[in-house]
Amino acid sequence: MKKLLAITGIILLTCIIISSTYRSDNAKAAPQQLTSDSQISQASDPPADAPRYFLSVYDKKVAAFEAGKDIPFYISDVYINTLPTVDVEMLEKGIYVNDKKALKRLIEDYCS
Repeated sequence: MKKLLAITGIILLTCIIISSTYRSDNAKAAPQQLTSDSQISQASDPPADAPRYFLSVYDKKVAAFEAGKDIPFYISDVYINTLPTVDVEMLEKGIYVNDKKALKRLIEDYCS
């Protein structure tokens, strides 16, 4: 149990660092207001450094999406109601990553 809490804490800290870095980079750019994933899919050509994948919730389960897509390409067997509240909140917002290797690590962290 202590190991699970420690791993969850490390994941949370990593996500906070990544999101704060991503936010500070976006703060320097011109303001752009995206309020939903469906608006992301409306962009014609995303920037090269934009996250390509994200982990979120689909049908009350942890699922992996390509950025800009509403349908996941992977749906896990893990229901979000089995996860800590902090993790559920992060997943509902979406956890964005740039490559499949990082996405695979996230899936392993949430689904193992």
